[in-house]
Amino acid sequence: MSRTRRLALVASIVTAACLVAGGSLVVGTAVVSASTAAAERAPSVGRASAAPVERADTRAAAGGTAVRAATPDDAVTGALGSGDRSGAITFAYAGDSITARPDSWLHDLVPDTRFHAVGGYAHSGYRSDEVLHEIGPVPDADVLVVELGTNDVNQAIPTATTIANVDAVVRKVGARHVLVVSGPPSNWTWSQWGADRRAGQLVLSRALERDAAEHGWSYVDPFAGFRQADGAWVRGASADGIHGDAATNVVVARVMATAITRAAR
Repeated sequence: MSRTRRLALVASIVTAACLVAGGSLVVGTAVVSASTAAAERAPSVGRASAAPVERADTRAAAGGTAVRAATPDDAVTGALGSGDRSGAITFAYAGDSITARPDSWLHDLVPDTRFHAVGGYAHSGYRSDEVLHEIGPVPDADVLVVELGTNDVNQAIPTATTIANVDAVVRKVGARHVLVVSGPPSNWTWSQWGADRRAGQLVLSRALERDAAEHGWSYVDPFAGFRQADGAWVRGASADGIHGDAATNVVVARVMATAITRAAR
């Protein structure tokens, strides 16, 4: 082999070695990055395999409401309140976060000795069917307060299904009287389940009112003073666009106290 050919061969070997060391491979006249090849071999991950993320956690609500945090796992069950409650109106409760949160109307009402919560079940994030599964009979309650459906709306559950679950809760608890509570306002017009939460709450509330009338139950909209014409919260009444804030719930509790008293008659 001539000296010129030997030099050319050495040069080609050195060039190839440099390319391999740099993460590339010479194939004919094409240069393919080793990292690119590895990425192409890796299994693809479709959107369906990723854990669902509630869009309300990553976007601001209409009207500039701050992004909400994840729903806490608040739950309330059984009798509430202490001290002498003789002569008090007894009531049971069936609800979701609107009832279960620490600053809810229920907790605001507990210190009022004119009332006695003698049983029930409420859990943040729960649908009506989930509360139905957990709640038990409370036949000694003068009034059953039913506040359900917010999470059904969020998860695009048919309104007829929610109403059927509400009726089943009433039968299971067995209280003497029933007070059905409207859905709350909502600043959110979408959910990860594709629901318009604001419009859905309005539809739910009308259905709950009709259902109460058909059964001869009482109905109350304790959020009327905080709901705008389009179904959103009045500005300043809700920090997350879903739940009333502490000051709002104090007012809601007063409305609920009057409604429970009337329902017990």
